[in-house]
Amino acid sequence: MAIFYNSGCLLPFLIIFNLFFGRLFFNFRTWLVVGGVLIILFLVNSYIFSRRIIKSVRRKDNVIDVEGEVVKDREKIK
Repeated sequence: MAIFYNSGCLLPFLIIFNLFFGRLFFNFRTWLVVGGVLIILFLVNSYIFSRRIIKSVRRKDNVIDVEGEVVKDREKIK
């Protein structure tokens, strides 16, 4: 699981490197498979990271403004 947390900049670099230079090292089928696996890993990593951000930014229901009153979300501020 630690690979997903520390690979934020590495995966896009590997995808771009594979796009430009992977064809030199691999045959066509292997090149496509490696590219597909890297893209899938990047999508999974992005999904996990975005879920962690959304989970940490949950709104509180009992927010109090500077005057000490409970702020209601549905009420328009005048």
